[in-house]
Amino acid sequence: MAAVPSNFGPELEDDEEERKRCDHRFQQIIKKITESGWFNGFIMFVIFMNAVFMALETSAMKVTHRTMLETMDNIFLSIYSVEMVLKIYAEPKNYWFSGYNLFDFAIVMISYVQNIVTAVQDDPEGGNYFAILRVLRAMRSLRTLRTISFVRGLQVLVTALVETIRSTVVNIVLLLLLLMFLFGIMGYYFFGYPNHGDKQYWGNLGRAMLTLFAYVTVDGWTDLQEKLPSSSAIYSIIFIFLGHFIFTNVFIAVIIMNIHEATEAYQQEKMDEKEAVVAQKKEYMLQRQHEEIQKLMEKQKGSRYANFTEMAAQFEKTLRHEDYVIMEEMCADLMWIETYLTSLDHQENTLYRLQQLHYEMAQVLVQYAEERLAEDPENMS
Repeated sequence: MAAVPSNFGPELEDDEEERKRCDHRFQQIIKKITESGWFNGFIMFVIFMNAVFMALETSAMKVTHRTMLETMDNIFLSIYSVEMVLKIYAEPKNYWFSGYNLFDFAIVMISYVQNIVTAVQDDPEGGNYFAILRVLRAMRSLRTLRTISFVRGLQVLVTALVETIRSTVVNIVLLLLLLMFLFGIMGYYFFGYPNHGDKQYWGNLGRAMLTLFAYVTVDGWTDLQEKLPSSSAIYSIIFIFLGHFIFTNVFIAVIIMNIHEATEAYQQEKMDEKEAVVAQKKEYMLQRQHEEIQKLMEKQKGSRYANFTEMAAQFEKTLRHEDYVIMEEMCADLMWIETYLTSLDHQENTLYRLQQLHYEMAQVLVQYAEERLAEDPENMS
């Protein structure tokens, strides 16, 4: 396939950017670098290696190779910082409108805060800043989540989950909490209110709701049920049916539905992008053919060719096998070609039947003439 330039329309936006920024060309180069596949692949590799070294820090190598691990962590942080600076330089405004970019920025800032706290703290394993330092070190594991900003499929899933939690799951959880509150009050009076009741699991509303949460997850609920009287079976069965079978399945169904809708929207977006690329290629092809025809017309005006046939023959030599073809033209449409060939077959069949009919008519006329001749040969002569 022939290479097609990425820009086809008028460069009005580029002209505006040039008037706004004196380093427009260099900014465009940096933007192409940050959006290139090899750059994103390199950052993905760095994230993977960073995850490997963070895993090594949890082993005995933290003591034996502490300097090497700290040096590698600083190298990774430097790479993330360079990436962040390049993206901000390429798109100083649009960078802050992306949630993934904001997440990356927060991760880098947390890493710098950790280094500052480590530098201030004389004893890294103790002192006033140890609790803060421990939290900051634990938050370094969030660097691995930066993979989401480079994988479009993961972005679709995360977006669907966030939209589900924000729009629907909150209502489901509130309704489940209301149900747990209702059954918690009932369980307190049924099993924990008397002096001989179960104070450990049903002694107050908080413990009762925590016990009911185990019923929702159906994890260890049989052990809890054994400590209750036999009359509590109806209570437990009703709550497990409502809390586990209904609410859990509704929660899963809502997530699956939203992920399905997000996936369809992602597929439609990909189709729109492909159609846009095809439209750009078509526009480029038409523009190229128009330029070729203009050149041929100019050459004809210069009397270089004797006639139009010679000019068309020369134009045919300029065509290449990798040239694009407009499939919307009727002569290049497969369905039209198939219909045309079928019509030709029917036309041949019709012509054959007409020939047979003419032959039969001629035979009838000859037979009729012979009969007339046999009846009255004198008149026929």
